[in-house]
Amino acid sequence: MGRSSAEQAAQNRTRIVEAASRLFRENGVEAVSVADIMAAVDMTVGGFYKHFASKEALVEEAAGLAFDEAIEIWTKIFAKTDREAGELRARLVAHYLRPDPQRHCPIIAFAPHAASGNASDAARGTYDRGTGALLEKFFVGPQSGEAQADPDALLLFAAMIGARVLGEAAGDAPWLGAVRAAVIDAAARAGSPDQE
Repeated sequence: MGRSSAEQAAQNRTRIVEAASRLFRENGVEAVSVADIMAAVDMTVGGFYKHFASKEALVEEAAGLAFDEAIEIWTKIFAKTDREAGELRARLVAHYLRPDPQRHCPIIAFAPHAASGNASDAARGTYDRGTGALLEKFFVGPQSGEAQADPDALLLFAAMIGARVLGEAAGDAPWLGAVRAAVIDAAARAGSPDQE
């Protein structure tokens, strides 16, 4: 394979992983076929197997990409080093709970697959590492070495994820605003300097 052919193959593989990551987050792993993914990148199903041994191998890479992108977003939110970790955490919670149908959290999107009997050990491992990295980012914020299993931070993390699940499932339910507001308020109170 010549250099340009190898470069094209690498670009095609990247396009497949990016499309799969987006489609899996939007629709769920089980609802997206290899044909759906390949159609999204204008390639044939036969071409898929030049890049991946199976759909499950793609799931592992697509989930990894989704978690990497989430870590990048969370890192930008925590980049304000002039603020306390709790204040930055509150900022992250408010950002995370903003209604946006185009944003899909990888913790939520890949959870059904990771919990199913269909997931490979490798895909479950990617899910575990990705979720763990986001949880650690939630604890640590901008300062390294600060991570601790703080029960209040764990509770806030779980409430944030739960409120997002409800938001994705219930959409415009009248009570949803109150749920989001309660979690954001809890984060703000936990992040106020007198609470640190």
